[in-house]
Amino acid sequence: MIAVISGDVIKSQHIPKHDYDAMLYQLDQSLRAITEGNQNQSIIYRGDAFQLQVNQPEHVCSIAILLYLHLKASGYEIRQSLAIGEIDNARADIKTATGSAFTLSGRSLDEIHNQRFIFNSIIEPADEGLTLNLAFADTLLTKMTQKQANALYVYLTMQNNQHSELAKHLKTSRENVTKLLNLAHYQLIERFLLYAEKTIIQSLAGAAQ
Repeated sequence: MIAVISGDVIKSQHIPKHDYDAMLYQLDQSLRAITEGNQNQSIIYRGDAFQLQVNQPEHVCSIAILLYLHLKASGYEIRQSLAIGEIDNARADIKTATGSAFTLSGRSLDEIHNQRFIFNSIIEPADEGLTLNLAFADTLLTKMTQKQANALYVYLTMQNNQHSELAKHLKTSRENVTKLLNLAHYQLIERFLLYAEKTIIQSLAGAAQ
């Protein structure tokens, strides 16, 4: 069982030609930042579209949200289709991998309308609750500004995420960091990520029995 994230940059066709390469570069850098140091695989294809294989499926929501925040902090909006399923033939190059995780993720990307995230799973208990909670998180994330997204990304990724330490990293005041994080509803997002990981772990354990 793995997770797969399929996504693309929203309204990329409206990005001026002279800015398009900068967008592709930022997408590549964001994917590298999120996948560095683990066994997840990513590939950019069809220009602004990408696919990411998550070998530890319990981390799929965390990876998707971190990727969203990293790109939003740079001024780009993406949409992502998250799916948990099987992989039939593990390959070094995920372009040739197949399985229900890839099918679900790719098919559902075309079903996204105004959302930024959609979730599907062949493990039913993981589906309904996560879908609802992800919809709430989706609403909060969509409303964030670039500065709020950047502050939340740093908060979620820094080992020492005390506000005073974040202020040093972001070169601003502790009061401003706290304000940005509160506006980003950071505690709710953090609670959602913990809930998502716990729910997927329990569902995988139940499916294995």
